[in-house]
Amino acid sequence: MELNFINPRKNALAYLVKILSGCLILWYGLRAAGVAEPYWAMISLIIVTEPDMTMAKANFRARLINTISGCIVSCLALVIFGPTFLAMLVALTAAVIVAMLLQNYPSNWRLGPATVVILLSAAFTGHGLGEELHLALMRVGEVIIGSTVALLQTVVYIWLINRRKKEVAETPPTSGTSA
Repeated sequence: MELNFINPRKNALAYLVKILSGCLILWYGLRAAGVAEPYWAMISLIIVTEPDMTMAKANFRARLINTISGCIVSCLALVIFGPTFLAMLVALTAAVIVAMLLQNYPSNWRLGPATVVILLSAAFTGHGLGEELHLALMRVGEVIIGSTVALLQTVVYIWLINRRKKEVAETPPTSGTSA
């Protein structure tokens, strides 16, 4: 019986190592820095992780643009409407309109409205505007840190691959005969 559907994809090991090591870095690093549950940093790491630098940069850029636009819209909604479901609906509408009207907006524009939901849901647990804005901005910080770790891991990954290729190229061939 053949199990052809269980063939690993190209770079599967690279994805696995980068995601697991990145999650360990983020979990223990951010917890040491006082972030109790850095789930959003880990999610961002997963979204941005790529073995190819061009794709990693594009994912990082998209994540950053969407997070910042979602944050701005969310914070405005919090200030104007407070932490309510109405604020979430208005902010979602605004985030979609921003994504649809701006030229060259990243193709994965849905991260902007998703950021709105993430930030406003965090604000729902706050007690007062100051704490709600703080919680929203903490989530944004986690997203940016997670995305940055993913991008830095890609830099290290490419450096290691290039180093290995250089070592292989510099190694003289061995002859098949022995004395």
